[in-house]
Amino acid sequence: MPMVLLHGIQGSARAWDEVLKHLPNRIPALAPNLRGRGGSVAPTDPMAYTVDCFADDLAAVLNVLERPCLLVGWSMGVLVSLAYLRRYGPSRLNALVLMSGTSQGNKCHWFSGENAEEIAKEAELRANRMALKESASPVAAAGAWLSVISTDFRSVLPGIELPTLVIHGSADDQCPLGHGQLIADTIPGAELVLLDGGLHNILAQNPAWVAGHLVHLYDSVTRLP
Repeated sequence: MPMVLLHGIQGSARAWDEVLKHLPNRIPALAPNLRGRGGSVAPTDPMAYTVDCFADDLAAVLNVLERPCLLVGWSMGVLVSLAYLRRYGPSRLNALVLMSGTSQGNKCHWFSGENAEEIAKEAELRANRMALKESASPVAAAGAWLSVISTDFRSVLPGIELPTLVIHGSADDQCPLGHGQLIADTIPGAELVLLDGGLHNILAQNPAWVAGHLVHLYDSVTRLP
């Protein structure tokens, strides 16, 4: 079973570099670059970076895999995962991890700008603050944020019937803990695990801890009859 790892609103596949070092070789892991970063297609129109566009990109990736995957979304990757489930359903998924995320984009605190120019200026400062190894283009970050603030996937959560792990930092200042608690409380059977003192970018803060929980879920799912 492949493990597919989705990055956040401003990062790239490289956000997973340290976590990948702690995953055993027996687990096939893929961290795709969504559009606007890491050599992927980069439209100039901010409207090409909606959450639904990212979900379509994810669908294209999953279509070429031979088996259903364990899908892991971090930060905006959570919204992309939920958008994918709303648009395509769960047939290509065996399990789900939703990390440092939200089901309501307008309730998180990634940017405060009201237009693409203001958001692009904020993006550079945020990338440095979060220690991102590689950043999205300014238009990609701005377009994604303008889409994110209109998203509300709370209605998707009760219908998720996949084994689901919700991972969150207890001190997350961008998607506060209540977001993760709501997700875990609403998805039937979901488990919530907390990194004590964890901030938003727990991938960089404690990659070994994150990887350990991913491996535990992966192994529990692959043992299911």
